[in-house]
Amino acid sequence: MWAFLQDRLVRDVDYLHPLDPSFTSTWSEELFHDTHFDTPTLQLHAMRSGVRHRSRVNLTNPADRKSGRELMQIKRNDISANQLERGEIKFEIERQAHPNSAEDRHPMLGLVKGEHRDLFKKRLAEIGLDPQAMKPILTVRDVRRRVYILSDGKPFMSVSFDTASSGIWWAKTESCEIEPELNEIGFTEAKPEKRAYMETVLHQVVGEILTRFPEIKSDLSPKYNKAFDRLEAQIPFLRSVVRLGMQARGGMVNLALILALGLCAAAWVAWMEVKGLRSRSSRVAPVAVPSA
Repeated sequence: MWAFLQDRLVRDVDYLHPLDPSFTSTWSEELFHDTHFDTPTLQLHAMRSGVRHRSRVNLTNPADRKSGRELMQIKRNDISANQLERGEIKFEIERQAHPNSAEDRHPMLGLVKGEHRDLFKKRLAEIGLDPQAMKPILTVRDVRRRVYILSDGKPFMSVSFDTASSGIWWAKTESCEIEPELNEIGFTEAKPEKRAYMETVLHQVVGEILTRFPEIKSDLSPKYNKAFDRLEAQIPFLRSVVRLGMQARGGMVNLALILALGLCAAAWVAWMEVKGLRSRSSRVAPVAVPSA
């Protein structure tokens, strides 16, 4: 599939130029680590939206200005009736060598640059989330190979081929995903006529991919939802684990310790019951046997 995307969208200029003579293309490979945060009741999961801390490394060009960048992102999938439109708000990361407050030590809030933190909290409150209650739920490791289509040298759209993996305790999940996506800045700033044109090109490229690979299934669920749902299928009580805040790897150790202590306590109670029965039986008065 990746070979097809490279051949069709990068090497085959006879395909790109009829779409638009201004089009050129390139590609790169990157590694992302996305840690997703949510409330104990998984409000963001229910909203099919997300809050994630993303780090990225450009494997093709480590000198790229975005390689090594970290961001905190709020992703909204309910901004319009168009399922292909979504909102994304980005906040800078600042790691503090000496955190001075409880908020500085918070696993999510403590990562956001201090001068942006109040706005970040406000944005979360606007969609009904309590920032203080939010904890890391899972991390998705994503190897992304992406074709960039440029119009007159400016980003127009991209087609990503992602191989994503995640895990909680013993449960693991892996998936492949193709994501054709219009450039978010260009689309946001474009006039309605330009937006309509950009969407037309997007549908043409998607149609080309589906013609070559008709077995592909469309699923607009966020990677967070996909990963969590597949892990929950392997750990049916995963939501209870999240409510208890034990989804981290150390949580399994703590749960095992709690279960072991519970078994020990149950065994001790059972032993004391048996010991009590023996003690009572030894104190039964002897029965007098009449002589012959």
